[in-house]
Amino acid sequence: MKILSFVGQAILLVGVLVALIFFMELFHIPFKKNVALSIIAASGLVGVIGITALVRQFVRNCYVPKDLLLLMMLLLFWPVLFIYKVGAEGLMAPNMYDISTDTRNPPALIYGEATRMSYDSSTVYRHDLVAEQLEAYPDIKSLHIALPIRDVFAMAIYTAAKLGWSVRDWDSKTGHIDVVHKTNFFVFKADIAIRVTPVGADNSIIDVRSASVTSGRDFGFNARRIRAFFAGINVELKKRQKH
Repeated sequence: MKILSFVGQAILLVGVLVALIFFMELFHIPFKKNVALSIIAASGLVGVIGITALVRQFVRNCYVPKDLLLLMMLLLFWPVLFIYKVGAEGLMAPNMYDISTDTRNPPALIYGEATRMSYDSSTVYRHDLVAEQLEAYPDIKSLHIALPIRDVFAMAIYTAAKLGWSVRDWDSKTGHIDVVHKTNFFVFKADIAIRVTPVGADNSIIDVRSASVTSGRDFGFNARRIRAFFAGINVELKKRQKH
């Protein structure tokens, strides 16, 4: 039990320190997602082993240390929170980190290209994963709106800001908007490129590309961002219809 307690305390301490570093963004951490997932896995493993051992102690009518029980429950907090945030859809998400509504000509990650570190994921869109994306997220498509580009462009910036995304740059001439979003869970970052294209004088097409800064499985978060953005756009369109 002493070894279990020591290992548990060490993992809990490291987890808290890493979480604080992530949230305060004190410095860049290479392979950030791998670090977080390793801590979550270790925390869950030790927590399960510890709870199992304590249950056996209880069944045998042996003494069960309350402080050790509390420690094991705290260790299980990280994996439980992870599963809650990711959900069943995220756990079954394909192994990709870059999603676009336009898979043939995805919006460029201009801000990402200028700010990403050498160990971050590439800003080059993976065309070899298009079939996998279309199968996993058939609803992620370009949005056609019967409004001029000026109105849609302003609506896009407003919607992004309303979602809590950080708008870094925009160009009304090209219809391009650069956005950054950080998840509350371990502050995972994603670069988002929004492109509004005119179709005649009174119609526009919105394309969105969301790409995690860290490579590897995104657990469906990029698709969720695009869905949330389009849901926000539809809310604004309904408001216009009422007026």
